[in-house]
Amino acid sequence: MKRSTRRLRKPQLLGVGVMTLLLGLVAAPTAQAAPAPAPAAEQCTGSWDGKTYWAKDPARRNGGGYARTYWNSSTKRNCAKFWSSPYDGLASRITLAIFDEGGDYSIDPPKEHPANYRYHAGPIYTWFDAKGQCISLGGSLVRGGVTYRLETGPIRCG
Repeated sequence: MKRSTRRLRKPQLLGVGVMTLLLGLVAAPTAQAAPAPAPAAEQCTGSWDGKTYWAKDPARRNGGGYARTYWNSSTKRNCAKFWSSPYDGLASRITLAIFDEGGDYSIDPPKEHPANYRYHAGPIYTWFDAKGQCISLGGSLVRGGVTYRLETGPIRCG
């Protein structure tokens, strides 16, 4: 069986090199672009309860990041998202879990597929009909060598 090979001539090689250089110059400024815009909450459907739940540093001061929850009355499920604050990509290992009263939970990133999030975790949803149930959030992130913890206790009851 005859193998097909195509040999590039010198003018073609020069053209490939110039094109690679030009693509690199065009792509370079976009790689240095400003940080992404502030996160939008549209990924969680439903209504925000108007509350912001802050992660706490070891001295129990707010900072590092915050979470918000949303209720979708048509699906009867809660949703949560946890953002780094400021939203600059300098945080690391952001994790978020949402728990319902029945003991069910969702976690992002999943334990079996860990990731190193730098901007946010979520959105994550309660598994089943959560109408009339309390939920709670737990999570953490690292910013500047400090670990911030998110623990809400029961929220969105009723």
